[in-house]
Amino acid sequence: MDSTTPPRRRLASRFTPGTWALTGLALVGLNYFFAYSAVDQLKRGSALVAVALGLVLLVSFPAQFVAAAFAFSKHAAKGRTRRLVPGLFAVAAMLGNAWLGFVAGAAALFVGMGGAWGRPLRVRGRQVHADLDEGDDWAHGEQPDVSDLDDATRHALEALWLHDAQKEHASVPAFSRVSWLLAGLGAPPELLRWSHRAAIEEIAHARLCFALAAGYGGRTHTVRPLPELLNAGLGLDGDALAVVMSESLGDGCLLEDFNADVAGECAGVCEEPVTRAALARITREERSHAEFSWAVVEWLLRSAGDPARHALERAISGLDGYVRPTAVARDKHPIVARADPGQLRRHGRLPDERWAELWRDRLALTKERARGLLDSGALRDSRQSVLA
Repeated sequence: MDSTTPPRRRLASRFTPGTWALTGLALVGLNYFFAYSAVDQLKRGSALVAVALGLVLLVSFPAQFVAAAFAFSKHAAKGRTRRLVPGLFAVAAMLGNAWLGFVAGAAALFVGMGGAWGRPLRVRGRQVHADLDEGDDWAHGEQPDVSDLDDATRHALEALWLHDAQKEHASVPAFSRVSWLLAGLGAPPELLRWSHRAAIEEIAHARLCFALAAGYGGRTHTVRPLPELLNAGLGLDGDALAVVMSESLGDGCLLEDFNADVAGECAGVCEEPVTRAALARITREERSHAEFSWAVVEWLLRSAGDPARHALERAISGLDGYVRPTAVARDKHPIVARADPGQLRRHGRLPDERWAELWRDRLALTKERARGLLDSGALRDSRQSVLA
């Protein structure tokens, strides 16, 4: 290369096939990191951060494609056949990485969407629940009168209650995980007893939901195994105290109080006695589960001091980005869209607009109560009653 070669060309010539291969490997690692971080932020309730990370992954696709194409064409044009192997590896790594970014990023943006009762079960940052199968071992309870419903509305109500049943079933191991974590942190027996009682109540909720779904759909369902639970462990990422504080405030205090808000309003408009009775029970017990989570938060503040206060401050700051549950999960939209809205309401189903209003109110109340606990006076006043 002579001295007249433009500086930009001199710089480009330093990028050998091996350099591009190493660049591809580095970018693979980075996109794995961004994909994992996006899912983790959703788990922690920071939906806005997760969206930003997902967009970074999606934008990286054209940039990596151009870079890989440049590396391949540059060295192929020079006829360096033996040196094309690392260059081809770089192309494959970058394109595979871009595809990983697209799939993982898109998945991260939609983790946890779709509403239902119960505490979410998280496995490696992703909400999971058991798939459905034919069977009748989980359906237990009275069935509603469906004589006033058209077929489309019955199918919609069956789909909605089956979704609720799956989430309630998932809440059982979710509370078992909470019990395990609390025992690891040295929680008092009152909290452990409350956690196990909540798990038993979630079993009852799941059976009620399966029974209602059977009444509306004319067929029974059961759940398939959840093999993820056998290999996932506790899913701890970082300090256990911070994880318990964050999940207690978001999944417990916020989400389960919101569940009770929605179920209570649904019971208020429901004209079908069996369905209304199930909603009333869910309302009462979900509210108790929320109070259990507040008791966990207060116990952590009393027992762990400043680390717990810092963890609560971080958890409060993450509430604004928490993913709001919706009245209808995405995959149920086509079924529910064919139903009669008036009939849905008479059988205890509210539109998503009302869910959004209840969410705004509950979010504000949760932040207000949590900030109040950071005040030592408010905490001191609650010490005698929190575990009563």
